[in-house]
Amino acid sequence: MIEDELTRIWKSSPNQERVKFRKSRLMLELQSSLDRFHRAIRNRDLIETIAAIVVVPIFACCAFVIPYTLTKIASVLIGVWAVYVIVHLRKARSHKPGSFTTSYQEYLYKTRDYLIVQKKLLDTILYWYLLPGFILMLLFLGGFAGIPEKHDHLVRTAVGAFVLGVLVYYINRRAARKHIAPRLEKVNELISVVEQTSTFDA
Repeated sequence: MIEDELTRIWKSSPNQERVKFRKSRLMLELQSSLDRFHRAIRNRDLIETIAAIVVVPIFACCAFVIPYTLTKIASVLIGVWAVYVIVHLRKARSHKPGSFTTSYQEYLYKTRDYLIVQKKLLDTILYWYLLPGFILMLLFLGGFAGIPEKHDHLVRTAVGAFVLGVLVYYINRRAARKHIAPRLEKVNELISVVEQTSTFDA
């Protein structure tokens, strides 16, 4: 009965009031969704930063300790790559809209741009993250190629890294499709509603 009454009130409301009600509901839903998304991005970047802090000194030591030239070169490049990954992630995160925007509409536009940047980051992970990391790892292992007894171990390590890379690739593509794309749709929907209410208020 209560649901029927609410439906009746909704249908009898002026179009302007319906749009404003829809706007309020979408704003609440979107903000809750974005808060979860921002936490996930912050945690991801934190994990990657910690990984870089661990990786850089380890491979710096490898560059000094391991006698093979190819492995030394790869060790230095892996350190550089780890730093690049952090810079790339921080650059993407710098697009996150701040608390101070001239209007809610501007906040939505900036949020949409931020989501597009994060989606592109995941869609292109093969080129800036996985391929460079895998190639550098092969170079690192290649330094040990002159030791016959290590060949089986090198092959297993390379295959394991490849399988892990494929897994990471599909996990990130799935995240772009399931977690970013729906939020982009919600932001675009809310932008449409906000623009509609702006015409009512004009």
